[in-house]
This record gives sequence, C-alpha cells and structure tokens, in this order.
Amino acid sequence: MNHVTVRCGLVFACVLLATGVFGVSGLAVGSSPRQPAPSANGLDANGGFVVAGRPRFLIALSNPPPLSGRTPSGLSGLAEVVHAGVNLMRVGPGWTGWTSLELERVLAWERAAVRLRVHLWVRLNAFAATEANWRGDAHLAAIVHALTRSRFAAGVGLWQGADEPWSRGISAGSLAFFYCRLSARRDRRACDGEPPLDRHHPVVTILAPSGTPTELAPFSAVSDGLGVDIYPVTLNNADSPNLHMVGVWTRKIAGITRNHSVWTTLEICPNYTPHAGPHVLPSAYQERYMIYDAIINGARGLAFFGGDNPLCWNRIDRRYRWNWTFWNGSLEPSIEQISSPLALGPAVNDAASNHVLHTNDAGMEAISRIATTPSGRQLWVIAARNDPGAKRVAISGLPASTRSAAVYGERRTVLISDGTLTDTFRQWQVHLYRIQLAASKR
Repeated sequence: MNHVTVRCGLVFACVLLATGVFGVSGLAVGSSPRQPAPSANGLDANGGFVVAGRPRFLIALSNPPPLSGRTPSGLSGLAEVVHAGVNLMRVGPGWTGWTSLELERVLAWERAAVRLRVHLWVRLNAFAATEANWRGDAHLAAIVHALTRSRFAAGVGLWQGADEPWSRGISAGSLAFFYCRLSARRDRRACDGEPPLDRHHPVVTILAPSGTPTELAPFSAVSDGLGVDIYPVTLNNADSPNLHMVGVWTRKIAGITRNHSVWTTLEICPNYTPHAGPHVLPSAYQERYMIYDAIINGARGLAFFGGDNPLCWNRIDRRYRWNWTFWNGSLEPSIEQISSPLALGPAVNDAASNHVLHTNDAGMEAISRIATTPSGRQLWVIAARNDPGAKRVAISGLPASTRSAAVYGERRTVLISDGTLTDTFRQWQVHLYRIQLAASKR
C-alpha cells in the first residue's frame, strides 16, 4: 500500500502565497477583494511575520469549525474564533487530491476569509513531491492560479504541501522543485525551466520532532522558514507528559532556520487510530504552558491541530461538529491573552524586542518584550517553569528603575529590586508580568 495515501502528512510545506497578503519580508493586505494591493514582504529580519506593514503573530486552527457552523450558544463558529484572536485557518483537501468541488469549497472559504479579515492555510498535499513535466505540476499551477487570481485572493495566506518530510523518509532534495516552482528562490536550476507561480512569498516546511539538527538543516535550503509539530500529551503518558518538549523542539528548529523563523503546531486532539481506545486532550493548564513555552523559545506563530477530530468530541461537540468543549474550557482564554491589542498582543507580535532574562533556576525560562499600547509603552515578562515541585525563583535583567510589576490575570503585584523580581512557580506554571514604562523624553 502506498504510504503517502494512508497518512495525512508526508511533508508539511506552507507557501505564504496570497496576492496582496503575504510576501517574502512582510505582508500587506489588499485594499479590496477586487484589487489586492501588491505585496512586498512576509518575514521580517527577526523571522517574524508581517501583516499590513506590522509584525503579526499568526494563530491558526488546523482545522477550523465548519464554514457555516454554529457554536453551542448559537453564534457563528468562525466569528467566534476570529473574535478571540485566530487569524489563520487551514482548509482544502488532504491526500485525496483536488477536484472541481474541492476548489469551489476553498473559493467559498476565500470569500469568508476576506469578510472576516483573516487568512487561509490551503493544503497542497497532493502536489508537494511533484516534479517538472508531471501532470501534477500542471494541476498545481491551475489550483494556485485559480485561488490567487480570484476576486477574493486576498483571503489566501498559506499553502500546505505535505507533512514532516525527514521522519517520513523524504529528502530535502525531493522538495527542491516544489519550492523553486512556487518561489523561484535559491537554486533556479531546481525549477527545470518552469516559470515560478509566485516570486514574492515565502515557503515554510513543518517537521516532526525527530532527527538531529544536522539531519534536519537541509530543509532550510528548500524553505524560507521551518516549523515543528509537537504533541507531548498522549495516551501513553497522560499523567506525566514532558510538556517542555514543545520549547526544546521550537528552539532546536529555530536554530537551523534563517532569522530563527519557526512555527509551532500544538495539540487539541492529534490523530489516533479508531482502535487506540480512549482519547486524551491537554488540560487548560497544560495547553497554556505549551503556548508560552513555544513563545519563550522563539515561535513566530502557533497552530492548534485536531479540533475537527471526532474521536475527541463529546455529545455536544458531535452536534456542532467541532471541539467547542476544548475551545471554551482550554484554548479560547489563552488565545485571547496572546492576541489582545490592549495588553499582551503587541508584545507577542514584536519579536524584534525579545530579550532573554536570567533566572536562578535551571527549570525556569523567561523573556521580556516591549508593547506599545494606547496606555503607553509596557515591558512584558513571560516566565514559565518546567521542573517538579514549587520554588521561589528570581528573574533578573529588568530595568533598574522599575519598582513593581502587575501579574497579569492574577490581581496582584510583585516588587522589583535592582532589576530582579522574585515569585513562586509550580511545575508547568506561567506568570505574565506587566511593567509600565516611563514615557520617553523628546
């Protein structure tokens, strides 16, 4: 049996390839569906994504609620997730391939994306390993042209090729034509004389959490950025998962990409076989830690995989055909935190302001970032601990002039002395600190 046809994922390649939306060193959203503005950028010098000229931390659902679906409270499912902060949605067929019906479905998603002011992550699994002069190449060109030249082309954001190449025995060299055909970057000989489908937008390949940096580094040559799928909470270790593998693998992949551009995919309900027995989902506490562990270790975007997996649905979820139970109880609060334009969101968006802070505990990691909000400039500290037990931990490297920090979402403050704050952390606990900075003198 062909291995490719039975797994949803061989090589995960994403092409940020929307006219007027995503570009090589930044993103610009089109001014109207009829006339998307030309884009010029997509990844900035810090490996972050840029939307409409500003840094943007991408938050994706893989896959989103149904196009016309409702929440249990009767609201539009898509409007609900977008309101919380989701700005990217994966759509399109898997390995079954594209038909005219599938194309019409994705065009309908394009219209919805433009209306909701978000973007799509469109699967191109069936074409990821294509070569010049194959029939699949002509089909690839037809699909890309149909979606990027439609009236609602500004709704397209990312293309997905296949999943996790190295762990599936797929070499980086076998992706060279796909990358060159889409982008015309790097070695033009890989295009085999075929013209590029889009010269302006980057490609991101997502890897499995396996292999050494030496083994995985060649994929940087056929991608503009890399990412990792990491799902620590499994049926085998539900009581004691090592959640910090998210940060370990995010940092590892960031280290082999240009500008440390890395994308991290976290779990809602990963794919298990129907015969695997009871399924397990992360708790809200676990999911929150994994989100911030990824950000601390360099993630420039997050995807959440498996909300559409019926094996993790309860009775209510089955009725509404998406995991609203997990969304309401675990995912929505954290997404609202990291995307809030009046609080943490601007700091999460601004990878350029990232500063690694020193701690006195080996199991503790912390960074600071700057946020510019309507209430002024703020310094945010994101801190998370992975060691067992509870411990008082000192975090240093803060401005010496600061005296206190508000602990976001906890209704308390901590004192700062000589640029150091001290607080108590349990295992997998995250604290967020907000420090109001004095206005700069003109």
